[in-house]
Amino acid sequence: MSKNNREDKNSDKINHGLEAYKTLEEWVRSAPSTMKKIEESGDREEIMRYKKQVKMVLEKLKDIKNEIDNQ
Repeated sequence: MSKNNREDKNSDKINHGLEAYKTLEEWVRSAPSTMKKIEESGDREEIMRYKKQVKMVLEKLKDIKNEIDNQ
C-alpha cells in the first residue's frame, strides 16, 4: 500500500470521526430541552432511560475525540 493511500484512509477516518462527533455533539446540546419536556410529562422511567442515553453519548464523544487526537 502506498504512502498516499494510507494517508487518504487516515484522512477518511478522521473526517468520519469528526462528522460523528459533530452529530453527537448536536444531539447532546438538545438534551436539556428534551429532558425538561420529559420531566414535565412526569414519566420517571422515560427520564431514567434518557439520562442513560445521554451518558452513553457523552462517553462515545470522549472515545471519538481521543481517537481523532491520536491519529
